[in-house]
Amino acid sequence: MRQNRIIPIAVVAVAVAAAGTACSSSGTTGSAQGGGSGGSGGSGVVSNQSITLLAKMTAPQAVAASTKAVAAKQSAKVRMTLTLPTAKEDASGSMTLGSSPAMDLTVTMSSTDPQAGAALSQMGQMEMRMTGMVAYMNMGNSPQLAAALQGKQWMKIDFNNLSGVPGLSSFSFVKDMGKNDDPGTQLKGLLASPDLKQVGQEQRGGVQTLHFAGNLSPADLVKDSAGSGLTQQDLDSLTATIKQAGVTSTSYDVWVDGSGLPVEIKFSESTSVGTVAGDLTYSDWGSTPVTVTAPPADQTIDIAQLLRSSQG
Repeated sequence: MRQNRIIPIAVVAVAVAAAGTACSSSGTTGSAQGGGSGGSGGSGVVSNQSITLLAKMTAPQAVAASTKAVAAKQSAKVRMTLTLPTAKEDASGSMTLGSSPAMDLTVTMSSTDPQAGAALSQMGQMEMRMTGMVAYMNMGNSPQLAAALQGKQWMKIDFNNLSGVPGLSSFSFVKDMGKNDDPGTQLKGLLASPDLKQVGQEQRGGVQTLHFAGNLSPADLVKDSAGSGLTQQDLDSLTATIKQAGVTSTSYDVWVDGSGLPVEIKFSESTSVGTVAGDLTYSDWGSTPVTVTAPPADQTIDIAQLLRSSQG
């Protein structure tokens, strides 16, 4: 029990926040870090003719076509930089979308919080596996955190089970964000933007793309969205996500290839706790789906159970 009481909660909170933001970034928010390779099938080669045909569509038509292209592929490689009010995460790996979402990422984190920042620096590179609303994080090389986690290598975070957990309750909203665990939802958010526009053709990471941009406020989601292609279910889901996350405004920049598949997505959100920004690049769309295997039970500890027991 003594070990339970020395858990560095600042470090755990940063890790939970990073895992939650990674989950939402593959589906509700995003800002990209320039440079992914190709969209369709990972070839990186998109004909000028395809781009020209897509460019002839209105911006809402083209973005709506992109949502369908994403839905048809269901898997991709991803690189991301996510910036939270007190933390930053760089990650890369693979993801599967759809009804059984999964991610397998290599993660490096930092924090402006002195305690969390020092511990995260000591940890170095970590691994995160995520399936549905459950994440597993290999916490790297920190002896302090290893002792606090009772010698276990993996920390389990079930976002459906954080309510009432000291220091982590505020992250329970991720279970609602997880309903939108799909880059297609980012595009649907962009469809609701009243100032959605086509910026023009640009090269991104060696791929010829079309650049779209727009801004979104919670009020935009309740306005008449006729012609946007959004269903009432889409609007209700987006509205719930924005409300849960305390988002007041979002700006999007999206680059898609000639097949309509995202090559890069950038976003910046103003929230009740500060600015959340993302920078994501995608490649190898339609590659082999990710199958996440939970770590061995004897090397895993559920952080919610551990923190609850530490209060006992």
